[in-house]
Amino acid sequence: MKFKSKHLFSLKITTIVLSSLIVAWIYLKGFIFSSAIILVAIVAVAVSMYLDRKKLISRMEQLIAGIRHSDFSTHFVSSGANDEINLLSQEMNEALDIFRSRTHDAMMDEAESQAWQKLISVLTHEIMNSITPIISLSETLNERKMPDDTDPEAYRIMKQGMETIHRRSKGLLSFIENYRKLTHLPQPTVQPIHVQSMLKSMQQLVGPGGIQFAYSVYPDQLILKADKGMTDQLLLNLLKNAHEACVTQPKSKIEVKAEKIGGEIHISVSDNGQGISSEAMEKIFIPFYSTKPTGSGIGLSICRQIMLRHKGKIVVRSEKGGSKFTMIFPD
Repeated sequence: MKFKSKHLFSLKITTIVLSSLIVAWIYLKGFIFSSAIILVAIVAVAVSMYLDRKKLISRMEQLIAGIRHSDFSTHFVSSGANDEINLLSQEMNEALDIFRSRTHDAMMDEAESQAWQKLISVLTHEIMNSITPIISLSETLNERKMPDDTDPEAYRIMKQGMETIHRRSKGLLSFIENYRKLTHLPQPTVQPIHVQSMLKSMQQLVGPGGIQFAYSVYPDQLILKADKGMTDQLLLNLLKNAHEACVTQPKSKIEVKAEKIGGEIHISVSDNGQGISSEAMEKIFIPFYSTKPTGSGIGLSICRQIMLRHKGKIVVRSEKGGSKFTMIFPD
């Protein structure tokens, strides 16, 4: 018959207490040799308890040391028995697997983010180095007066061409400046934000622009620790996208829901638009990608960068009845 760990531990404690009383009684009766034998048995039981606890502590120390040195391959060794220690070991291994998966995803997100930032930084640097002298030269040529011996029609065509070059170059420069924002996001200045007040202010801000939304917060006094400016930018981007997604619907509907779930705070923005195709779902957070004809492909990329700066993430769920973007902040 096998005893569970907690029952075996209790049995050993009871054995030690009873044996100690028996030793004391036998010793008082004068049976010194018998009391010595029982005392040795008590010591053996105590040593057994000590070794069991030491084995458990050793497992924990091994796990902690592995995590401290970024070795996430550590597992608790399980004997396969159905006692509490082995069940605890199995639960710890499952928790470690979840932790490894989340850590791997976070590391991949960060690596991908850094790769995109580096690419954008190089591209914008090279393009700006090329476009700046073109703008300067086109301005200089455009300001020159027509020489006396120049054909007026030829000068008009040349001047029109210089104006076009200057205008298009300035437009390209402005376009590149937008993408530089992806590589120049500051570190967030974290402060307590009263979510109810933030959403009320946001509702008043975007209302005159035609963006109407309903919101709910649970609990009512929910506090989010984040950068206020960045959080406002996140919401503005998502609300603008939601408005554009459902503006053609007979009854457009945008909902914002904030709630605390476990150790996280979720803020979601949902709409009743056409939804996002499965192909687009895989690309919407990639810089330069946009499903809109006039979109820059930077809005959702910035949202993702902001969430990574906050050690959080943004996820999307979409179907024919609409889309839902959820920002997940660590509490």
